[in-house]
Amino acid sequence: MREEDVAENGRGPADPAGLRRVFDTIGVAVALLDRQGRIADLNAAMQRAIGCPQDLLIGQPMAGAFVWGGREGAADRFAQALAAAARGLVQELTLTGDGTWYDIVLTPLPAAGGGEPAGIVMTAADSGRRMAVEARLRGQEERLRVARDEVARAGQAKVRFLAAASHDLRQPAQSLTLFGAVLAERLAGHPQLPLVQTMNRAVEAMRGLLDALLDVARLDSGIVSPDPAPFALTEMMARLEADYGPRAAAKGLKLRVRPLKLQVRSDATLLERLLRHLLDNAVRYTASGGVLLGCRRRGMMLCIEVADTGVGIPADKLDEIFEEFVQLGNAERDRSRGLGLGLAVVKRLSHLLGLPVRVRSRPGRGTCFTVEVPLHASWNPNATERAVPSLDRPGALALIIDDEELILQSLRLVLEQWGWDVLAAASGEEALRQLDGAERLPDVIIADYRLRYGRTGVDAIRDIHAFAGDLIPAILLTGDTSPDRIREARRSGFTVLHKPVTLSELSSHLEEARARAAAE
Repeated sequence: MREEDVAENGRGPADPAGLRRVFDTIGVAVALLDRQGRIADLNAAMQRAIGCPQDLLIGQPMAGAFVWGGREGAADRFAQALAAAARGLVQELTLTGDGTWYDIVLTPLPAAGGGEPAGIVMTAADSGRRMAVEARLRGQEERLRVARDEVARAGQAKVRFLAAASHDLRQPAQSLTLFGAVLAERLAGHPQLPLVQTMNRAVEAMRGLLDALLDVARLDSGIVSPDPAPFALTEMMARLEADYGPRAAAKGLKLRVRPLKLQVRSDATLLERLLRHLLDNAVRYTASGGVLLGCRRRGMMLCIEVADTGVGIPADKLDEIFEEFVQLGNAERDRSRGLGLGLAVVKRLSHLLGLPVRVRSRPGRGTCFTVEVPLHASWNPNATERAVPSLDRPGALALIIDDEELILQSLRLVLEQWGWDVLAAASGEEALRQLDGAERLPDVIIADYRLRYGRTGVDAIRDIHAFAGDLIPAILLTGDTSPDRIREARRSGFTVLHKPVTLSELSSHLEEARARAAAE
């Protein structure tokens, strides 16, 4: 760089030899061009890039100094960029000269008095290293993409497998649940009753395993979305007490339930599922003493606690217990103690609902899980609460539609034993034929979701609604875990129950359906 150039640009006198040393030491190739793109000065790095000594380059057009290669039009692109820089526009482009790629920047050099640029400063940095890094990054991104695709395919295969296996296993499990319940009632006081009860406990254990697998599959597939709404806790707590009280008593334990007459805001169904997993865990791992399901208020939050007097959990294992298939103190993998999925489901539900779950424990003394749920801001403590439904009003008519003969028979037996009148059909078409000659319409429809010949329970229910001219309450039973099928079933707007359905679940939803019908 010449001393007069520096002075002309208003930067004062400087040591020319010192400036030249700095200029030539810079690792980036730099050239000073006039507005026509001719070389006024250049450093040693630019000379090496061009491959020609300085005295042969001064005054020559920079566009002709490089041996442009690579893509067609490289020389034209450089010339256009020079013209734009001469008009005061900074230009950035990547071109190859004699096989080496350069990141080129053309920066207008301001004139001392303003106006058009006095010249152009050109820098050319070897882009080979950058391009190599970018290529490696692209390769890594591609490998990551392939890995993600493999994981996604594996996940989809797992969901398909679980859907098929779940459906096929749940059909006989549903029949066993219902037949076992009917048989236990009919053998009350009989010497063989303990044998039937043992069988029912085995079926209940199998149902629990299938439910845990279903929960994990549904939550991992992303098909479950919470539907928060205000609700009172007393009905849910009463339902949990009715279900878990007998289970605790069968082990010699006492279940204490301490509700508060408060309203909270959350997804009632998913919150109840979370509490059921905690209660399952508490009853399963408590040998003596009892289990507490209680509530206490903390500001605008309600803390729901599930505490037990069980074996407790070591402090260094408190995080580990929420992982899949982890069971402390069950090295022999006793299946009567579950699969170790309950708390993994709790963790997923906690994240989905946005409700923190905390645990504290003392080995040998017991464990307490706490779920924090927001109170409903406009809760009215004087509002009346809906009573828990009961089965003390026989005579209602139920229409059952299922193409599995065993399930059809078992459902009929259970409902008739509860005092219901029953119409049973293997298809929607058969149900319509029976209704055509019936004296009255059903109070509720119970239909399997997957029927034969590509038909669904939703199709059958809607055909019956059209025939009756009335929206009869309906319940869909399904053994599917397929995300698409579950979404289809839920979009119907009907109550969806997953096989194998327990008697308490079935009775509760039947009475709710009948109550809705009576109210209408």
